[in-house]
Amino acid sequence: MLLAFLLLGAYGPGGGWWTVIGMLAALGLLGAGFLNRVLRFLPAALTLWALGMTVGAFDDWILESRGLDVTCTVLEKDSRVETSTSTDANGLTTTNSTTYYDYRLACPGGRPTAMTTTSDVGHKDQQLQVVYDPKGRIDPEPARDTDATAVWVPGSLITAAIVVGVGHALFGRNDW
Repeated sequence: MLLAFLLLGAYGPGGGWWTVIGMLAALGLLGAGFLNRVLRFLPAALTLWALGMTVGAFDDWILESRGLDVTCTVLEKDSRVETSTSTDANGLTTTNSTTYYDYRLACPGGRPTAMTTTSDVGHKDQQLQVVYDPKGRIDPEPARDTDATAVWVPGSLITAAIVVGVGHALFGRNDW
């Protein structure tokens, strides 16, 4: 179900709202199945992990399937640091800083015109390989070798959840 909503977000009208609706629906069904004891802990945990991995890998999959690689020239590079501070229940304060690199690009065909990354991948007047979504739904990113692992992990986790669930149904152990 989540994959259907993600595909609607990537190809249909409405964009990212479908992803939010799909996550809420999937988490609702998963929670209802767990609370009503239809799902045991281990299959529910594996399925929850798979849902997170699916959302995390989906943008990469879309760029892999329909993304276009172009060689762009970096016209301008700016960097900025965003800092967030949080305090836990014990009063321990943690500060995290992330550096973002904003690139203004000149690419054949006029797209993409800008890209933001968390790694420093180029400098002014440098040629940079960029992959972008021609539909404009996914942010452009530096071209890189594809990582098939990101796409196969969610399927493997769902398979493991099914095997554990079938094992429980066949062998009747109640401590899973």
